[in-house]
Amino acid sequence: MPKIKSKLLTKQNINDFMRESLFGSSLHDGHNLYLFKNKHSYVWKLRTQSKIGDKTQLSWKLIGDARDITLSKARVLADEMRSLIRKGINVHTHEKEQTKLGKTFGTIVDIYIDSCKRSLKAQSKAKLVAVLNKAALLNSTIISKITETDIACVIDRVKHKSPSTAATLLREIKAIFRFAYDEKYIMQKLEINIKARYKINVRTRYLNENKLGGLFKNLWNDDDIPITIKTAIYMLFITMLRRNELLSLEWSDIDLINQKVTVRNAKRIDNFIVRIPLQLVHKLKELRQKHPAAKYVFNCREEHYSGDTLCRYCKQLGEKYGIGEFTPHDARRTAMTLLADNNHSYKVIDMALGHVQKGVNKSYLKTHLSEPRAKLLQDYADLIDLLVSQ
Repeated sequence: MPKIKSKLLTKQNINDFMRESLFGSSLHDGHNLYLFKNKHSYVWKLRTQSKIGDKTQLSWKLIGDARDITLSKARVLADEMRSLIRKGINVHTHEKEQTKLGKTFGTIVDIYIDSCKRSLKAQSKAKLVAVLNKAALLNSTIISKITETDIACVIDRVKHKSPSTAATLLREIKAIFRFAYDEKYIMQKLEINIKARYKINVRTRYLNENKLGGLFKNLWNDDDIPITIKTAIYMLFITMLRRNELLSLEWSDIDLINQKVTVRNAKRIDNFIVRIPLQLVHKLKELRQKHPAAKYVFNCREEHYSGDTLCRYCKQLGEKYGIGEFTPHDARRTAMTLLADNNHSYKVIDMALGHVQKGVNKSYLKTHLSEPRAKLLQDYADLIDLLVSQ
């Protein structure tokens, strides 16, 4: 590349260069500021160098078109870039990074979820969003202006109602601020030294055989309970599904002829197939006849019942029938306990619960034990029938 050297350019130098220079020629103003002749334009560029390990890398930083930027302006801009370089700032990425500054906490939360939580299943992502909504007071605040005190106020408010939710929220807020710093949305790292520890109360509640029999003996004869809720509670116990897995089922997921249910949003296993017993097939047929046009199995105003609604019914019915309140998740614990007491294989029960195998079993066990699980659920339905009849 032909280079015309000059210690300090003048307007005359520039005019002569523009009239007579060849494509690829450059004119040096000093201190690494150059004027280049391109194919259809003249541009100002600054020669920069950056330290990468033990090596020095040279590169060019475009300042702008010489038809829009005068010599004096080019010198000012070059000085600004040199000042940034002396501060250790990368002038090649600085402008892009500047556009990232000034964003609100709510905006960063959306970017964080889209960037870091993309692989989450819809159900898990919805739970995460619900937790982060507890910090909605911060959403309109520019993230760089949020202090540790602001975060502590949010955590204390949540902790008062739900210590476990507060701990989860704090963990995610810390992750969001680390993400914001790493991605240059904030220039200073915020040290968050807040604690949100809580004691885990291990739940052991389950329904023994007497209570389980009493539940369904009363439920089938209770005319105040909708058939949809009756079937949901029965299927909850029989299939051992989690409440959201159960309630989000659509009729397209149900194959009554082959006695199969496909759980598409199972927590651990994609498209988890459940072979259901004959008793449940009959209950689902009755429900389908009652609501032939419904999309969801447990339809409620063209959507499906919420997990909170099902939980509320379980607690109310437990008190109403004198067996003590219970939650949907207690149905899983009940099934595991009673089936184990009746000498069923723990491994089959665990698979029926939709748990992912761990350790050596995860590497070697490549089956979901479809046949043993089908027999397990049929035996469980027969046991419930027996308990109701006693």
